[in-house]
Amino acid sequence: MNIGVLTVNDFSFHPNMRLKQAASGSKNEIILINPYDMLCSLKENHFEFDIEKNCKQIDVIMPRQGSPMGDYGLVLLRQFMHSGIPLVNSLKGVTIARNQFVTLQALASSGLPVPSTIFITKPESFLAAVEQLGGFPVVVKQVDGMGGDGVIKANCQADVQTFLTQNLKAKKGLVVQQFIRPQERTDLRVLVIGEKIAGAMALVPDNNDFRTNIHQKGHASPVELTESLALIALKAAKACHLQIAGIDLVVEKNGSPLILEVNYSPGFKGLEAATGQDIAKQILDYVTSTDNT
Repeated sequence: MNIGVLTVNDFSFHPNMRLKQAASGSKNEIILINPYDMLCSLKENHFEFDIEKNCKQIDVIMPRQGSPMGDYGLVLLRQFMHSGIPLVNSLKGVTIARNQFVTLQALASSGLPVPSTIFITKPESFLAAVEQLGGFPVVVKQVDGMGGDGVIKANCQADVQTFLTQNLKAKKGLVVQQFIRPQERTDLRVLVIGEKIAGAMALVPDNNDFRTNIHQKGHASPVELTESLALIALKAAKACHLQIAGIDLVVEKNGSPLILEVNYSPGFKGLEAATGQDIAKQILDYVTSTDNT
């Protein structure tokens, strides 16, 4: 099976490298597709595309461009879909998960617990959002940030002024969210593949940081999920219409869980290192199973 991975990265990027390694020696091949190198066309109501000359026929597409995917990425996914090529994850799931506030809306509409969050489109709304959240500190996020980038903690108005100037665009907006101190929470990353938990890890932020992302030097250790937390993670993936999803949870000291984010193209370097599991193979096995293609 020829598996197209929609990505702007090459095989030196860890997930791409690991998927290639997992496919080695099998009848499967990983083909990296940079969306900006593709040409989409409609001719006599036929959906056509050109990846590159002599490119093999693609049997399934894995969108892995991350939340910064632009409108053209969505156009391309529709082109594949209308050409009869299966997507893992689905177009609907990618559309939801590429925007953090839309993700929270999908989760909340399914009755799942999310942190108190305000969506703003202009600087004048920031202090009103802080007031609604009970005051400083707050977390301010880009709607399409990933890996902990585009996220800051604001202790006062001065902390956030430059960030607002540089990142708050009316057509995109920003997320302002309640802040839970690292000492008062346990951070979890859960990977869902299909309707199963593929692995989970607890995360601790590096010194002088509040972000627990591996990309931000967070420290990981394997963890066994309780049945209730596993169920929340599975429901989160389903609510966002994702077959493969990275679910970021925080569990407050009183035991109340909250879902912070859902990622449709989760990295898994930290999870493989923490758990010793071959996550790449689990992903490949799922994508190539006859039930999904």
